[in-house]
Amino acid sequence: MGVENSAMHSTPLLRDDYQRIVRRAHDNLASLTAPDTTGPGVRPAVLESWNRSLGRLRDPAGVRVRMAYEADQLAEVRRRHPFHSIMGLLRSHLIEPAKEAGLLVALGDEQGRLLWVEGERAVRNRAESMGFVPGTDWSEDVMGTSAPGLALRSGSAVQISQAEHFSAEVHSWSCSAVPVTHPLTGQVLGIIDVTGGDDAVSSIVLPLLNSTAQAAGAGLSKLYSPDSGGLFPVGTGQGAYLEVTGVRPQLSGSDGTRITLSRRHAEIMLLLARNPDGISGAGLADRLWAFGGSEVTVRAEIARLRRTINHLGDLRLEARPYRLRGDIDSDVERTYRGLAQGDVETAFNFYQGHVLPDSDAPGVREIGAQLQALIRESLLQDGTWQQLWRYAGLAEARDDSEVLMAVLRLAPPEAPERNAAVVRLEALGG
Repeated sequence: MGVENSAMHSTPLLRDDYQRIVRRAHDNLASLTAPDTTGPGVRPAVLESWNRSLGRLRDPAGVRVRMAYEADQLAEVRRRHPFHSIMGLLRSHLIEPAKEAGLLVALGDEQGRLLWVEGERAVRNRAESMGFVPGTDWSEDVMGTSAPGLALRSGSAVQISQAEHFSAEVHSWSCSAVPVTHPLTGQVLGIIDVTGGDDAVSSIVLPLLNSTAQAAGAGLSKLYSPDSGGLFPVGTGQGAYLEVTGVRPQLSGSDGTRITLSRRHAEIMLLLARNPDGISGAGLADRLWAFGGSEVTVRAEIARLRRTINHLGDLRLEARPYRLRGDIDSDVERTYRGLAQGDVETAFNFYQGHVLPDSDAPGVREIGAQLQALIRESLLQDGTWQQLWRYAGLAEARDDSEVLMAVLRLAPPEAPERNAAVVRLEALGG
């Protein structure tokens, strides 16, 4: 099932006579004291949500978007959310078909905070004007009546069209959303939302959302161990995790233990993680030293590294060839996976800067140069102006005039970052 030609599937929510009733009722919200005082015609679920919204927010004109997570927090929040483990499934079932139809797909947590907003760049840019961006809180408490907030409140799939939204800023949009529950406990994990024009509330969208939610539950059930009480994903979050981009190299164990690695040990860990079938002693020496490396030196470094990591869960360092045994993931691998899936947002949130920037190891420099080139090109092709501005703040891109020009081309006139980009370009002689 797709969302192509969804305009053919009309819905009563979009009829002119219904929208006139809703707009008139919305104009009279200031006098609303009970669900039956707006006159007939508006759906009861919408009236009830308006009442709750009035009680908390007072005035539809006073609704303000609230950031729950700043950009530098999103990567970790996403990594810990169950949706992260099934992004491939969500992308094939819903995100890509919706994107082709000119719609946005938002994935939020159990409190209505948006973690991902996926779609064509032009549509995402328009949605930014109403604050529909990753990191914002779209719960009913904060934004009033909307599909994400009402889906969480009701525990069921909902559609909100145009003037049914509490905030007038959202009246040019329509949306459908469905909650996703934990496959073992039944607890709500988050919401999946489709936002856009009239097509977002066509009659085929809710079946598609429900189908996607069911597929998500089935996908998650494969990741959760029945004897864990539903707390620990199987094969995700239990292995080691290596961080080598733009930060001091860190290695985390399955028990939460976190150690800082020396540069050389981080280089070895990265090379072995990127080559799961193993590397010979001579091959490792060639990748670690441009000149003067030897297998004897490699053996000494491996012995020290083995003592460092042996207490980190089931992670082991084997020889002949040298290779890692046990579950391990890294920010480099997750960046590559995001790029391979066409998910620039996720990829960039794991990429915190150049891979081990102080390294002079040939193998590491090759990995770093390739990843930097892929990230840069993906951002220039598909990134938002906010992502490009974040990238421009990394050491590797501070003098990148092409990135700064892209910020100027995409950022709205009122964005203060435009002035900063102009100043930097002038300093570069651009």
